[in-house]
Amino acid sequence: MEKETVVISKGYDPLKYNGAVKPPIFLTSTYKFKSAEEGESFIRVALGLDKGEEGYVYSRFSNPNFDIVEERLSLLEGAEAGAIFCSGMAAITSTLLAFVKNGDYIFYTNPVYGGTEFLFKEFFEKMGVSTLHINAGSDTPKLIDAKINSIKDKLKGKAVILYIETPANPNNVMVDISAIVKIKEKLVKEKIDAKVIVDNTFMGPVFQSPLEQKVDIVLYSATKFIGGHSDVIAGAVLGSKVDISKIKAIRGMIGTNGNPFDAWLMSRSLETIHLRMQRQMENAVEIAKFLSKHPKVEKVIYPELYNKKSEQYKIYKKQCKGPGSLISFYVKGGKKEAFKVLNNVKLCKLAVSLGGTESLIEHPKAMTHSEVDAETLKDAEITDNMIRLSVGIENSKDLINDLKAALDKI
Repeated sequence: MEKETVVISKGYDPLKYNGAVKPPIFLTSTYKFKSAEEGESFIRVALGLDKGEEGYVYSRFSNPNFDIVEERLSLLEGAEAGAIFCSGMAAITSTLLAFVKNGDYIFYTNPVYGGTEFLFKEFFEKMGVSTLHINAGSDTPKLIDAKINSIKDKLKGKAVILYIETPANPNNVMVDISAIVKIKEKLVKEKIDAKVIVDNTFMGPVFQSPLEQKVDIVLYSATKFIGGHSDVIAGAVLGSKVDISKIKAIRGMIGTNGNPFDAWLMSRSLETIHLRMQRQMENAVEIAKFLSKHPKVEKVIYPELYNKKSEQYKIYKKQCKGPGSLISFYVKGGKKEAFKVLNNVKLCKLAVSLGGTESLIEHPKAMTHSEVDAETLKDAEITDNMIRLSVGIENSKDLINDLKAALDKI
């Protein structure tokens, strides 16, 4: 069964619910047990105290609407299991808390989403986890390998997370996923507990499938393409049953679960994810070409415009099934000129976030990455004249005309 069919057909049986073709919303906090013995067993399994049959206990642990989305996402990604959360940041936090503690290490690519960078520095560093960033790009595997080798003695007996976001937010730089997996495999052979975690929000789940390249865990801000309509805040994690079980235990413990209505919105949105992302990508290709030729634009970063002989293009073609719909471009000038464009668009919405049906445009340095320190911004080329555009499903000609009118104001 093809993935476009899976996201509509799997995870829900209408005949179990009075023939309702679409899933109902299970707005319940708690569940009735058939017996005291069943209640005891289900609770002990939910808390991770025993292994056995899982059952519904309390919606902080599980809910039928969660199960529908988690099964469909797992099938879409080729994962053994999945878990959904109340936000992308909740997904990241819960996942890392399941695998790191005081004294452990997180090696991560720069740039990442600004909130992720802030989480690493303001939360995990303060709980005693070392977080070390490595510039994203074609040389990332070599840089990570060198960084690891320089402190190899300190890693014995520690957990090591290799955390990558590719393409990187907001500069669209690619990281070779399979090369990072090889580094992890080498660490495991040396008896070091290592995992590869990929934030696949920019490309997935349609245009990139990291689990096919043997990463351990894939993360999403499901607010973006999975939710797809800018009306839900959610996160998702996919991986092995063993890893997801540990992550769900943290989710239940600290209450980072989603809610039934948001899960229902996600299951609705998954049905059209292929159609939406394909249309967004087609629009983005046309807009990127337009921007690359505009006299007021200094540079455009978009996978289809990479130099065909470059390592970045080779990585893109090796691990992606399409270029996606995120474009970063630099206007000629600085912050004043960038803000002039942002203040004069009419169709594109001046707002943070991405992946919605509408086109969203923002200034990374002043907005999504405002909490990132100056040196990190400089390394990632997040400058005053950079603009990020998330292309929607509107008519591409209308969007081009909107951007042209705004650029002409400079």
